[in-house]
Amino acid sequence: MSISSLGSAISRPTSSSSSYTYLVSSSRIFGLATSSLLWTKNKPHHTNTKLKQQKPCVRNSAQEIPQTLEEDSKFVPLDPQDPRFGPPVLLLLGLQLHEAQKIQELLKELDGEFMEIVFCTEDMIPRSLWEAVNTKQPDLNRVNVAKSLPRICFLSGLTGEEMMMFIDAFPETGLESVVFAAMVPNSADKPIFKLIEEIMGDHELLTGSGSS
Repeated sequence: MSISSLGSAISRPTSSSSSYTYLVSSSRIFGLATSSLLWTKNKPHHTNTKLKQQKPCVRNSAQEIPQTLEEDSKFVPLDPQDPRFGPPVLLLLGLQLHEAQKIQELLKELDGEFMEIVFCTEDMIPRSLWEAVNTKQPDLNRVNVAKSLPRICFLSGLTGEEMMMFIDAFPETGLESVVFAAMVPNSADKPIFKLIEEIMGDHELLTGSGSS
């Protein structure tokens, strides 16, 4: 199984485009690349099991999602039936330029070369997520990457199932853990700095890293 080629038009969010509950008022957070997502790729070097058609569950150290996360956060589990939204882009925050090569190699393995890699720059932080993922960076080596940001990867232009495949395969890159979030209509017009606050707040609830 591979990430399929882009097969639908890019949609632009509108004020009435969302039918989500209040829990999806910003972004969908899937957790760390090292979390126990109950999905597997159908790749030769992996266990040959088909993608299970069940509601995905994000776990942290084999524990269920804390009740406080479900009640207090904007966390919403990823659904494999989620449609594509936005341009085919991986927006990277807190990663270094040299890490792009390994991510590109992973995308090639998954037949996802159509995905563009965009690094977050300082001028993107006050701008909307939609503007950021539509930024063109033809030469990554000339990009001035924003410093001191948490390691976050925004996924755009993939179905829910394709995102699951990418997240499941990410540890193969050997890179440090990343918090993954999908761009959805309710998050597209929010500024990057606001999304960082919300995502990392939910991440602390999920991992318990913010507790004393």
